[in-house]
Parts: sequence; structure tokens; C-alpha cells
Amino acid sequence: MPKALRWWVLVLGLATLPEAWALPNPAGGVGGSGATPDGIGGTGIHPGGIGGTGIHPGGIGGTGIHPGGIGGTGITALGVIQRFGSIYVNGQEYVLSPQTRYSVDGTAGTAKDLRLGDRVTVQAAADGQAVAQVVRVEHAVIGRVTNVDAAKRQFTILGETIQAGKMTPLTVRNSDQSLPFAALKAGDVVSVSGLDRGNGHWLATEICRRYPADAAPARVPLLLRGRVDAIYPGQNTLEVGATKLKVNGTLLRAIQVGQSVVVRGEYTDGKTRAESISPTALAAQEVGNRVSLLGYLDRGTDGWTTHGVSLVENHHTLYENGDAADMQAGSMVAIEGRVQAPGVVNAERIIFSVNPMDFDFPIIPRMPVLPPVLHHPEIERPEFGPPEIEPLVERPELPDND
Repeated sequence: MPKALRWWVLVLGLATLPEAWALPNPAGGVGGSGATPDGIGGTGIHPGGIGGTGIHPGGIGGTGIHPGGIGGTGITALGVIQRFGSIYVNGQEYVLSPQTRYSVDGTAGTAKDLRLGDRVTVQAAADGQAVAQVVRVEHAVIGRVTNVDAAKRQFTILGETIQAGKMTPLTVRNSDQSLPFAALKAGDVVSVSGLDRGNGHWLATEICRRYPADAAPARVPLLLRGRVDAIYPGQNTLEVGATKLKVNGTLLRAIQVGQSVVVRGEYTDGKTRAESISPTALAAQEVGNRVSLLGYLDRGTDGWTTHGVSLVENHHTLYENGDAADMQAGSMVAIEGRVQAPGVVNAERIIFSVNPMDFDFPIIPRMPVLPPVLHHPEIERPEFGPPEIEPLVERPELPDND
């Protein structure tokens, strides 16, 4: 067969191969049926991330992502607001649209209620960008400050010990005013956003003074999130973290030890009164959703958890700034994965030693670009051998139209 004709037969044969036998895109990746630079994929990845069937630059995807977002059937992010201009949570921008709905501790709110450092759960969809559908602000504790240790930057509310970082903002409600930590006094009524360290300890990411001690009304709100550690039905008492609360015995009937709850009530004449106890909504419910979580590890009955979400590790899980041996109770981690079942996340990536206010999921490092696969005749292909390519391929002779 003439060389020119043999060339065209080869080209046409490769072009008509079924998809199942299609050659992978040669430029540097690992995939199910192919990957492009910089990532690992199911059926293919574009630069900058990890995907199910494909990812475009700058995000993480299930069935596909466009630049700047995370996609699949949806997105769930649990972390703190790092900055505005839309909002950024765990390093990802979430666009706030006129259709975005807001709530603060279960009560309808607006975008004006959002503060830097608020712990939030964001439900979003990706369409070019990650667009927030729901933003829920979930305070850790609301109540009267009973003790302040300015040197340690610690204070106590309802028996819970709260640690403030050097950059933790202290603001004044309904004001743009910021205060130094030294301005916080016993008797002040504050709301705290933060991350649960377990055993009645919290890392504060935002503190808002609702009332100064000398101007607090007789009745002020009370709120506490945490895990139920003990129930004393005979004493009508509930223990959450380091806090014991007297409650109406009927409120205990639907609550179990080990359950994550939010307790609401008020102080009346200096005494606490719990008015409602409700289970905390699972942060990861929609099976197939992408998930971004930031929090402290806790040891559950079936393995590791954070924010009450069970984590499933496997041999595909990637670890950064550590390894599987560093999975320890009290370690702060960032988790990236997908909802496997309600309240259960398949952890695809776990990152240790992160700063809640200055953190994002780094892009997978770029992989070296390999030469085209056709230049590697040693690579075997199913049902056909490597094409015979002459060192110098002659171009087909085209008829002279002159």
C-alpha cells in the first residue's frame, strides 16, 4: 500500500474508533477514559480540580463545573464567612442573588444580617458561578458573659469556654463599630459564631455585643448548640457540652444522648430557662451534593465526625499537611467530598492545620505535560497494536488544481 494511502487509512481508522476505545487526551492526567492537565477524573478533567465527569478551571465538580464554582447536583458548604463581595466560605465565592434566602438561628433574615466570621451553612447551585440559594447563620452561643480572661482572650457563657483569636472581630449589634477584646465585660450579652472543639470549648470566629452589662434588659435571649451528653429526666435537666440546663420534662422526650441539638430560651431575673430543644439540621443531606466542611474532628460510634456529619475514608482519600495517622479528636480539618447518604460524606480530600478565616482548597498541583501517546509505541491498546508510524511521514499528494 502506498505510504500516503496508508497514512489516510490510519487517520480514518482512529477517528472512527468507538468511544470506549478512544485514546486519552495525552496531556498529563489520570482518568477513567481520559484526563487533561492538572487533575484526576472519572471520565475527564480540565485544569484546576477533581471531577466526576469533568471540571473546568477553578473548582470541583460532580458532573461538571464552570470557572469559579463547584458543581454536581448542588453544593453544601459549612464554614465561616471569610470576606464579602458576594460571600466567601472555605475560599469559595458564593454569589448572592435577589433569590437568595437567609435565616439567622432559624428566623428569616436578610443579607444585612451577615457578618464577617459568621458560621454559616450555604446551599448553592453552580451555573458558571456558585450561586447561593440559602444562607443560614448558626450562632454557637447567645447569652450573658460570666467571666473574661483578657490575657488568654477567653470568656465564658453558660459554662461554655470560648477562645477568641487575635483577629476575631468583636462588633456592636446594629452598628459598624468594632471593639477591642478588652472591652468585653462580665454581664455583657453577646452572640458568638464559632467552631465546636468539644467538651464545652469553642473557637470564636465572630463576637457581637448585643447589650453592654449596664444596659441589658431584664429578659435576654439564650441559645446553645452542641451535643447532648446526658439527660436527667428525674431532675428535668439536660447536659449539653459543659452546660446543665433546667428544662420542662416534656422537652426531653424526643431527645437522645449523643444527638446534636440547639437549645433556645431566655434569662429571666438572672435565671436561665430553656423554652425549646430541637435537633440540629444535618448539614449534608442531599445525596450526590458536593460538600465543603471546616471544623474539628470528633470520634463518633462509627468513626470520625465533624459538625455531626460522619466521614467515610477510603484508599482514594487524599491527605494534605498530614496523613491518615493525623486523624485525631480535636484536630481542625477541611473536608472536601460528596454526600454518600444523609449525614454521611465520602471524604475525597482532608486538609490539616487550616486557618478558618484565611483558607481555601488549593488547586491540585500541575502535572508535567507528557508527549503525545502516539509517540510511545510501547503502550498497549485493547484489540489493536500501536500504529506503525514512519520516522518521517510523507504528506499525501494533493492534485494540482492549476
